[in-house]
Amino acid sequence: MDFDSKTIIENGIGTIGKIKIIKALAEENKMVTIYVLHKRTGLKREDIKRNLKDLLSIDWVKEKRMANSMYHLNRDNEYVNAILGFFANVGYIGQS
Repeated sequence: MDFDSKTIIENGIGTIGKIKIIKALAEENKMVTIYVLHKRTGLKREDIKRNLKDLLSIDWVKEKRMANSMYHLNRDNEYVNAILGFFANVGYIGQS
């Protein structure tokens, strides 16, 4: 599905939950389950699933179905790279 830039940005970072999920996925740098995202973000599993659905729809997150669904950031996406660059520049990610 093709979205315009405004829709992509609003769907991608429209909630604090999505920002937390992006941060957690960026810092894990590997595929993770909803359980790991729950532990890293403190979000309810239902909220994680809803936010992941939006992030999957705009291709910011990729899903691989194994025994459990696994998720990772789509680092080939230009918007994801721009967001990660911004997060790193302001110290939101990459800090211990």
